[in-house]
Amino acid sequence: MNKMTDYYKFCLLILAPFSAYVSAGEENLIWRNTYHQFGYGLKYQPESQQKTVEYNDAIDLLLRNGIKSLLMKKSQYLTGDFAGKKSQYVAGDFTVKKSQYLKGDFAMDPNMTVSAVCMNDTLTMIQDIINGTTYAFDMLDSDGKPGSGIKHGNLIWTGNHPQCKQARGPGFNGQMCSVVTNAGYSQLNLHLSFGACLPDSCSQTDVGLIVWDALNVTDAQLKVLIYPIGVSCPQDLKYARKDIVAIVVSSIIAFAVVMGTLADIVYIYLDNSGDKDNIQGRSDSPPNYNSIPASSVNDTTERLGLLSNIPKNEVLYGENPQSSCGSVPKQILIAFSLITNTRKLLSTSTSSGNLTAINGMRVISMWWVILGHTYVFNIGLLDNVLDFVELLKRFSFQGIMNATYSVDTFFFMSGLLVAYTVMKKLRDGANINWAMFYIHRFWRLTPVYAFAILIWTTLYKHWIWNGTFAMSMRQTDPCDDYWWTNIIYINNFHPNYGNLNKQCMGWGWYLANDMQFYILSPLFLILLHKMKYVGHGAMLFFLTGCLTSRMITADYYGMRLPGINTPLNHTHEAWADSSPLYNKPYTRIAPYLVGMWLGYLLVINSNRVRLGKLKLLVGWCVAITIGISIIYGLYGFYKDFPVTHLGNKSESIIYIGCTRFGWSIALAWVIFVCATGNGGPVNTFLSWKVWAPLGRLTYCAYIVHPAVIFYFGLTMEKTLHYTDLVFVQQYISLVVVSYGVAFVLSMTVEAPMLGLEKVLFKRWLK
Repeated sequence: MNKMTDYYKFCLLILAPFSAYVSAGEENLIWRNTYHQFGYGLKYQPESQQKTVEYNDAIDLLLRNGIKSLLMKKSQYLTGDFAGKKSQYVAGDFTVKKSQYLKGDFAMDPNMTVSAVCMNDTLTMIQDIINGTTYAFDMLDSDGKPGSGIKHGNLIWTGNHPQCKQARGPGFNGQMCSVVTNAGYSQLNLHLSFGACLPDSCSQTDVGLIVWDALNVTDAQLKVLIYPIGVSCPQDLKYARKDIVAIVVSSIIAFAVVMGTLADIVYIYLDNSGDKDNIQGRSDSPPNYNSIPASSVNDTTERLGLLSNIPKNEVLYGENPQSSCGSVPKQILIAFSLITNTRKLLSTSTSSGNLTAINGMRVISMWWVILGHTYVFNIGLLDNVLDFVELLKRFSFQGIMNATYSVDTFFFMSGLLVAYTVMKKLRDGANINWAMFYIHRFWRLTPVYAFAILIWTTLYKHWIWNGTFAMSMRQTDPCDDYWWTNIIYINNFHPNYGNLNKQCMGWGWYLANDMQFYILSPLFLILLHKMKYVGHGAMLFFLTGCLTSRMITADYYGMRLPGINTPLNHTHEAWADSSPLYNKPYTRIAPYLVGMWLGYLLVINSNRVRLGKLKLLVGWCVAITIGISIIYGLYGFYKDFPVTHLGNKSESIIYIGCTRFGWSIALAWVIFVCATGNGGPVNTFLSWKVWAPLGRLTYCAYIVHPAVIFYFGLTMEKTLHYTDLVFVQQYISLVVVSYGVAFVLSMTVEAPMLGLEKVLFKRWLK
């Protein structure tokens, strides 16, 4: 029995840091998301400016020396007349006792105390641990504890969440709280965090006070301030009115899909009349659009880099739809048919004509986006993050670090497609309904986007709420107040000047920029058609303004290589914290303009440009040199990571100002040679028919893939251990699941909305 008692006392040492209490300002328990310089990622930092205690200064001492002394001192609370001390605390003189524990800067709010019920239940739990009670030992055993590899970055001690939640004490249950401290690595924004299993009667503030007081004991010995800066104790999330709305909307959509599919089955297999042959899009042998003059078909080339073409009968800005497929109710039902929509999706025929290389570029760019986010979003989940940092020294890893250029590829393709489509119609004398030009774009993007926002801010929270790493998602969601800014595509400016971590679905900044470019595009297109030199002048003016604004912004905020988005000066300004270079249209429009110029060039030359071998060789050499120098040009800064020197002012401003424009020039060459019949094996690969179905899922994949990545990460019970093979597996899994979810979203919302567009806007299209 004595051995068992000693064993429980030993285990109690692990729990002891959470057995006393201290006051703490509530501002230190407020957390917010902050975004990585690559773009955005879920990381944490205190709302108030707290100084991170670096690992070498404190954590090592705390782990090797401090914890032992701390626990030994805390163990005295459990000796002597425990019941007497407990009765004193519960009786109300805790404030007096607490003042004895507070020293110096820790005494921020002496009047804040732990609630009586939390105090009573916690002390009961501690006594039951000493007595060897099973539930109490389960709570002790489930606590997060130091593991191996701390010097490699293992600063996340999650504990065992299910074991803690299953503990049942006298009048309370176990709850696992995530506690984050100010100790860690400031360069990586990485903080020591651990799981603390305490009674569910304790609030987040109670837990913060308990941990603060426990860590307070180390102050005198280590001469450093280590304290909690974030606490999250997930409570059961109740269904609110907005959650019910999401369920109702989802149910209506599901019902419509089921009914549409059943109706389609009836039309296909049971109706032997000629009506079956008139059902829209029923032919299993799609027409070859490339063999039909452009003026005689509905050109279905989409005008957003993320969007691919729909192979049959999509009506664009004012062209008359093809013959009706029956009554309006039938058309509406078929619009929701899973059979018809899947057939369209899987068709390998496209109407992109000479721009079929766009399909491959679109899909590969989407995979590049997911690859970059797989690494960026998972950095905070690693138990060997310092080993991961060693990847920065690899030459090959520069392609992942610079994955943000994939977004510029989408901007380029978007500008190319809108110019190519519209200029071809203007050249052929077609009448363009400019009202429908905008209505179609809004209708094409917004229903899917709005539905994704609805699910993200409602049901998605229920799916990840109790996740081990879901602290950020349990904070205030910007979508609650600012979802409407996404719907009208101003979220890159409002709220908070477009701050990525304070806007709804931060990755939606791309859609806001693209919509703003699209709104401007008729200005350039009409001028190019009627007064081409004025049009070129206007585009050149905007391009010059973009490059100049990038350079001025980089200079004003003191941005220096290798950090291409990180302000070093004027960091106190709200604008500096709002990604002044990353998500503003006037700093990102250059690739869009390059794409428009290329689209115009292809149309006026009817895609017929003969290039000799020498010109092809020189063009490919220049394009490849530009692309490689942009993606891999910063390797010299990273090969001896951590970075020992920053780029000088001139080279930093030039690189930051011009690289996105340069990247679009390299892309323009690739599409130019492919579209004019000079692409050779490159065109063969990028025009591979397999890309067409995948390309049609790109828009939905872009919208859902961060949610998929977050779900995988936030619901894991333990940290990830980085190896190349683990992340290859992680990446492939995320790509497959993202496209699977994108398929569901496309078939239930995106494709039906396209079908409904033909029905609802028919009277305006005649």
